[in-house]
Amino acid sequence: LLYLSDGKISDTDVPHRTKLTQMVLEEYRREYKKIQEDLKNALGRISLTTDLWSDPNRDSYMAVTAHFMMR
Repeated sequence: LLYLSDGKISDTDVPHRTKLTQMVLEEYRREYKKIQEDLKNALGRISLTTDLWSDPNRDSYMAVTAHFMMR
């Protein structure tokens, strides 16, 4: 917003929300495929760890981490 007030960028420089959604989903799919390939090519076993927590508003979260060796 500060850039807009300085005239450095215009409204047309900021992608529409649907375009941003599309860009995020495309990047997610690319990264997902890369992770799948990395896991397929892992040397040995894949270990998983998890962590569960909730915030003061009682929203729950879960994180899953994969540990593996690559060439």
